[in-house]
Amino acid sequence: MVSLKRFTGGVLFGWGATLASIVIGVFMSPFLIHHLGETGYGVWVLVQSSVSYMYIMDLGLRSTVLRFSVQAHARGDHAEVNRVVSAALWIRVMTAAAIMAIACLMVVFLPRLFHIPAEYQHTAQITILLAAATLSSTLVFSIYAAVLSSLGRFDLLGMFELLQTLATSIGLVPILLLGRSLISMALWQFTVVMTINLIIAATCYRQYPTLKLTLGMPQKELLRSLWNFSFYVLLLNAAGQMILYADNLVVGAFITAAAVSYYAVAAKMVEYLRQVAIAILKNFMPMASAYAAGNDQRKLQQLHLHGTQAVLLVTYPVAAVLLTRGHTVFRIWISGHFADQAYPILQVLVIAAAAMLANSSANGLALAIGKQRPLAWITVAEGITNLTLSIVLARHYGVIGVALGTALPTTITSLFFWPHYLCRELRISSLTFVLQAWLRPIAAVLPFALGCFWAESHWNTPSLRVLTMQMIALLPLLALGLGIVFLRELPLAYGYLRDRRSQAAAA
Repeated sequence: MVSLKRFTGGVLFGWGATLASIVIGVFMSPFLIHHLGETGYGVWVLVQSSVSYMYIMDLGLRSTVLRFSVQAHARGDHAEVNRVVSAALWIRVMTAAAIMAIACLMVVFLPRLFHIPAEYQHTAQITILLAAATLSSTLVFSIYAAVLSSLGRFDLLGMFELLQTLATSIGLVPILLLGRSLISMALWQFTVVMTINLIIAATCYRQYPTLKLTLGMPQKELLRSLWNFSFYVLLLNAAGQMILYADNLVVGAFITAAAVSYYAVAAKMVEYLRQVAIAILKNFMPMASAYAAGNDQRKLQQLHLHGTQAVLLVTYPVAAVLLTRGHTVFRIWISGHFADQAYPILQVLVIAAAAMLANSSANGLALAIGKQRPLAWITVAEGITNLTLSIVLARHYGVIGVALGTALPTTITSLFFWPHYLCRELRISSLTFVLQAWLRPIAAVLPFALGCFWAESHWNTPSLRVLTMQMIALLPLLALGLGIVFLRELPLAYGYLRDRRSQAAAA
């Protein structure tokens, strides 16, 4: 049973890790560009994206181990836990070996894969091997994280995630100040990740002393059982990696390494929006599963409506700032030249992100109501279309073409497929969903967005401090919009928070 204290600790640490990742990213991106140069930073992003793409070899095993371990714990069958986790460990060791073999092939063919200047090729090759070793260790040791999840130790996992985020990023600062290369950066990442992984493994054995693993080939029946569950998770992971990391690879392969810098930083700004949405929605998934198990259709409907509203009300004000004032942000954050190159990319990606965020609860709800098959295949189709369009349009329109290749399939599935599909499954009127979940948050944010648009044309913004003060000055417009559109909900929200505080105090 998961205690309220541990669950709350996991939520707080998870939010802390998300916030730390965003704050550190805002600082580190210009810092890395200034110390590595646009080409050096582009090579770094290419290496990280190339190796991260291999995360599809996760095979959905962490979710599988979690599910089987929870079921075995419920029966008190510790031998079954050992059997499942040992099987997963064997698979992960084989996977790690395959990743290192693929990385060696990438090293050999790197000059043919990407437009990397000759002076960076040797450095990039060594960096790829170190990054692949980091990913391999993460996959192998993630089975211990899955066991801790099955024990309900979300507080420990959240703490380790926050620690790794801080140590990995902050440690790069002295490395760059000392003038070290990409190899030193990759070696530091490997050291931090490996250390955290060993701590997680030791903690797992301490928390679950009956865990006894063996490294041998599992029985075919067990492998088949694991595969039957993890197949659709594998498809989702593969498509997700394609959508998230293919663009940087396309830019590096068909344009230049320097152009990767412009695209990667713009995409990173949009990625922060996605991280905020995930931080909100990851707490809805257990609720949706419980409602689905109890066949509580009304609560599922409310969760879909209010969850979407919550995501849009938190993320759309930030999206409005990026869309209207992104050029100013880049100009004072990095440079005017960088702003000229990256801002058009950011505009395209923000529009696509706005469409995606409007259906960001689709994944969790589809899995909760047992619709993982259409979720997986639609996501795969979106990923393939994304990659194909990005390659085709990159040849004609350059970096903007890659952004359009990403934006078009995401916008189409988000606006035309998922709303209709989920509303039909949850028995909600599509018109009601659009009016309540989409148009009301948009109307609430609109005064603030118009104020940002006006400020970009009429206010002088010489520094980040001035920009921050300007945004604070515009916040009353956001409060005004929220007050007008959601006036009826304010007393209900206050009552809900008061009840939850009373329940937490009683627990």
